Amino acid sequence: MRARDLKIVSIDSPRLRGLLLLLASIFSLPMSLGCSMGKDSPNREGVIVMAHGGTASWNEAVEAAVDPLSLIVPTEIAYGMADRQSLQNSVGKLEAKGVNRIAVVRLFVSGDSFLGQTEYFLGLRSDPPPFFLIHKHDGDMATAFADRSSQHAPRIVSSLENLIPPIETKSEIGLSRAGLYDSEEIGRIIVERVQSLSRDPSKESVLILAHGEGEDRLNQRWLHRLESLTAKINAIGNFRSIQVETLREDWVEKRKISEKHIRMFVEEVQKDHGEVLVVPFRVFGFGPYAAVLRNLPYRSDGLGLLPHKGVTRWLEREVSRVFQNHHWEDPFFSKLEGADHH
Repeated sequence: MRARDLKIVSIDSPRLRGLLLLLASIFSLPMSLGCSMGKDSPNREGVIVMAHGGTASWNEAVEAAVDPLSLIVPTEIAYGMADRQSLQNSVGKLEAKGVNRIAVVRLFVSGDSFLGQTEYFLGLRSDPPPFFLIHKHDGDMATAFADRSSQHAPRIVSSLENLIPPIETKSEIGLSRAGLYDSEEIGRIIVERVQSLSRDPSKESVLILAHGEGEDRLNQRWLHRLESLTAKINAIGNFRSIQVETLREDWVEKRKISEKHIRMFVEEVQKDHGEVLVVPFRVFGFGPYAAVLRNLPYRSDGLGLLPHKGVTRWLEREVSRVFQNHHWEDPFFSKLEGADHH
């Protein structure tokens, strides 16, 4: 071919420019996103978010927080407190999509919640916990947990008498052991909730309420973590006082003592002609606190941590941390890095 027969195509050609952009977008995809384009990619990452489960509005708020993750990698929600069947179902759904590396993040306030049972069921430890918390359900944990009847009430069984096997999986599993109260990012949500309620800090006291634990050592950890997370509340203004309390709601005798403390705090503020702002440190909603505070004056919007985009960012960071700790492809890294620079 002679030189004069060659056609020089300008880079300004719209058709060529579009083709170049298409090629660039294809070849810049991380392997974890591009693996569905062919069978040569050996690994594919996925995510399981463990969540308690509750009312329809509770579940909808969780799903809205988790949905953005599913735009990046296959993602499933395993409802229940470390429920084996729910975990098995979620793993099965991910593996059916070609996933073989799974990051598990727990949407629980405390990282200690059901940790031993979770690790055992996921095959991350060989020794079972002393006791299993077992749920009686028909596979739909999202609705089973909204039903507090004895039909769906969980029961505690000894692992010596009822040894339950771990789930079946061919995937590598990575687990985040963090809880929501381990993150300053989550603490900022509580600060925002207080800020939206406050009118005159000099006349107001703040009461942060949380679930808590039955074991005194673990309950003290809740209090310590929540107090450190809420330390920035005074940056809003000079409040009269800031109190953190755990209801310890699943332990009858300890709950009675906690309820008394909580009510006494509100009553003392009232005697001093102050106002109480009540903020729940819960994943969603106001929980049983309205009943605890019955006939007492206080102000609250009833909002827990959800809805808030900060919970989604926390989930993404924990997934990213698991991926990086295991040296897996991390499609969340660039997104989080970009967010940190804004």
